[in-house]
Amino acid sequence: MAVADIGWTTIAANSNVEWFVHGWSSNDAVTYSIVVFPGTGGGVPFPLGDATLTQGNSIKWDAVDGTFAHRVYIQNNAPFNSADVHLIAQYESL
Repeated sequence: MAVADIGWTTIAANSNVEWFVHGWSSNDAVTYSIVVFPGTGGGVPFPLGDATLTQGNSIKWDAVDGTFAHRVYIQNNAPFNSADVHLIAQYESL
């Protein structure tokens, strides 16, 4: 099984992002995971690194490049500080 670092983002406290990842073939089985680092928040001496990853729908995306795409959603659960989140894909071609 191969692993790809899709990228990273900073998410504000109590906020979320939607990530659209394309470039997969019809034979790729893909599972996403995240690595979370606490960010900063005013008056927060011990920031919390807590986020939830939800894998969304899969799409055959002819309008972009003819590949398959996935939507993933990441919620920063920390109420008072930001979070730095790395999105990682584990994939296997069948």
